[in-house]
Amino acid sequence: MSELRFLALRHAQLNINASFGPGAHVVTGGEWDGTATLIELAAGLLEPSSGRVLLNRAEPWSHAPTRQRIASVCGSDPLLPSRDVASAVSLALRARGDARSASSVLDNAGLAHFAGMRASALTPREARAVALSLALSHREPALLALHDPLSLVGLVQEEFLLRTLAEHSAAGAVVFCTASRLEDATRLGGSVSALERGAWLSPASARPPLGSVALRVHTPEPRRLAARLSEAPDVAGVEWAGGHELIVRGAELDRLAQSVIANARAEAIRITALKPDAPPLEAVAATRAGLAQAYYERARRAETLPSRQS
Repeated sequence: MSELRFLALRHAQLNINASFGPGAHVVTGGEWDGTATLIELAAGLLEPSSGRVLLNRAEPWSHAPTRQRIASVCGSDPLLPSRDVASAVSLALRARGDARSASSVLDNAGLAHFAGMRASALTPREARAVALSLALSHREPALLALHDPLSLVGLVQEEFLLRTLAEHSAAGAVVFCTASRLEDATRLGGSVSALERGAWLSPASARPPLGSVALRVHTPEPRRLAARLSEAPDVAGVEWAGGHELIVRGAELDRLAQSVIANARAEAIRITALKPDAPPLEAVAATRAGLAQAYYERARRAETLPSRQS
C-alpha cells in the first residue's frame, strides 16, 4: 500500500502540507492555481524549492528506483525523440524494464492509428494521450500522477481510463489526479481537495457552498478573462478546461453576471455567450435534504409548543 506526502512543500506559488494514501484523490484547480506544477513535483520531475515530497518514505526527485514506480502525465508531455510514435513508446517501455510491445499499449488505449505517425507530427494533446496510454499500462505503479486526464477523453476512451484507474487504486496505488472542472472530479471519484492560487484546500474546504451559482462564459480570450476575474470580489472561482468556455462561480447570479460583463469590458474582451450553469445533482439533493430537515424541525417545535404553554 502506497502513500504520497507533501511535507511543508513550497515551490513557486505552491504551499501544501498533506498526505494521500492508497486510492483515488483529485485536486481541482486551474492552470493559474499550480496543478500542473503539483503533478511534476509528485512525479519527481521537479526538485522542491523548500520542503519535501515523499513516496513511500523516499524522495522521487533524488531516488531513481522510486521514480520507476511512478506513472505520470504532465501538462506538457513530448515523446522521446524517435522516427515514429511506436518507436517512442518502445523506448519508454524499455526504460522502465517493460518487455511488452508498443502496439499492445497503443491498442489498449485506442491509439493504434498513431503508431506509424512521426512523433513530431502529433499535436500536444495527442502526445499527452500517448503519454497517458503509457502511464495506464504501468504494471505495478506505486503512484499515478495525472494532470487533468479526463481532458484527453475523445482520444482515449473514458471507460478504459476510469476502469484502469479503479484497478490500480484497488491494487493499493495512489491515484493522484488534477481536474480543471468539478464535474470531472466527480467522474474520477475519490476524495476531492483543491488548489486555489497555490494554496491547498482540504476536502472539506474544497466543496463549493450549496448556495453558489455558476455561469458558462464563452469568449475568444479565456486566459485573459480568467486572469481578470480571478481578482474580482464577486467571483468565488473560475474554471477553464481549454477551449473558449469558462465556468465562473459566485454567490448571486445577477451580481456575478454584472461582474463578468464589467470586467470583460474593462479589458476590451469580447463575450460571445453567457448562460447560467445548472447546479450539480449532489447540490440539489443536499439542498432538498436541508429543506426537509428544516420543515421537520419546525413541525416538531410546533407540536411541542402547546404542551409548553399548558
